[in-house]
Amino acid sequence: MNGKRVFAIFVMLLVLSCLSISTVSAHRLHIVHKLSEIEIEAYFGGGTPCRDANVNVYDKEGNLYIDGVTDDEGKFRFSPKIGMDEYKVVVEAVHMPGHKAETVINLSQEAAGAGAGGMGTEMPLYTRAIAGFGYLIGLAGAAMAYMGWKLKRKYENQ
Repeated sequence: MNGKRVFAIFVMLLVLSCLSISTVSAHRLHIVHKLSEIEIEAYFGGGTPCRDANVNVYDKEGNLYIDGVTDDEGKFRFSPKIGMDEYKVVVEAVHMPGHKAETVINLSQEAAGAGAGGMGTEMPLYTRAIAGFGYLIGLAGAAMAYMGWKLKRKYENQ
């Protein structure tokens, strides 16, 4: 009976870990930008555009340069000011309170090719999927080791 109970607990943990992994990525808010006319693109972890989100763009000193709202595709565009090479962009989702993201756009770094497109150091989806499978395989291995230890102990006590 103990083996069945351990297996049931393992299956429940496996299901719960899968649910928590998908929940985490679904609530991420990303920002992507392009140069010339600076285009901000805000979207959630699943790729859903962040529509009607409030956008505030600040200069290097922290003064509000321009504000607005994202369109139906989650995009907001503004023309850069001559001589201003750095902007802080803050996007806050209106329809999903608590979802807020910010990034710094440095035009001098972007022109030199050092920018990361506003994505930071996030791992690609396939890398996260492989890491998740590795995590699950590790949990399965730990559960099997525990069950083997219990069986060995049972046969030693007989």
